[in-house]
Amino acid sequence: MKKTLLLIAALLMMGSAAFAGGGFDIAIGPKIGYQTAKLSYNKADISSGFSNHFTVGVFGRVTVGRVYVQPEVLYFKTTNVFDASVVGVESENLFNLPTGANINLTLNQMNLQVPIMVGVNLIDLDIVTLRAQVGPTANFILSSKTLYDETYTLEEQQYNLETHDATSDQDFNPKSISWGLQAGLGVDVLKRLTLDVNYNFGLSGMFDSLNNTTLGETFDFGNIDNTKQNMFIVTVGFKFL
Repeated sequence: MKKTLLLIAALLMMGSAAFAGGGFDIAIGPKIGYQTAKLSYNKADISSGFSNHFTVGVFGRVTVGRVYVQPEVLYFKTTNVFDASVVGVESENLFNLPTGANINLTLNQMNLQVPIMVGVNLIDLDIVTLRAQVGPTANFILSSKTLYDETYTLEEQQYNLETHDATSDQDFNPKSISWGLQAGLGVDVLKRLTLDVNYNFGLSGMFDSLNNTTLGETFDFGNIDNTKQNMFIVTVGFKFL
């Protein structure tokens, strides 16, 4: 009964908005962009963002009057570097490292991000539309590749290692989801071309359960709390409908 009342209330609100704003519109299309810790207008910085943190995906938008809901699915790469100490027995751990060794471990992840933005058209003209939006986002780790540094320290002495590259199927089972909140602005040009600049506030770390994975049987990770996804997401899209 409660769900029915909520549904009816939502429909009434949408109907009122449509009546007041005079329209109902559904759109879908692709988008590309990049993710960055700091916004920059420098061409080299933008090029680096596309090269290292390229983002591709699709979006949909349902607009009722001046209000809209915009779900997205984005695919992108991230890199995290951890300070880790070896806790597994040398003969049993993944890389045959001595127990107690300290090492830098790098995880390259492919991610699927699903934000659901709710926004309002602040300025709505035929040539340009200015939008403001906010909404929750879920980030899923699809795969991860592990690399570690060529050196490690043990009892304050430094040792050299051969470059090691280990694939995710043998050392890391990524079954974690991180949550965030996005907020930002968007611009539509000629009702077709879209530009969105959002900031993702990480609410949970990407690797809160890393010590409970296969990697956690070999390493103790000391900076897991620093893996919240706080970054800008800049995307350009095209509305087919």
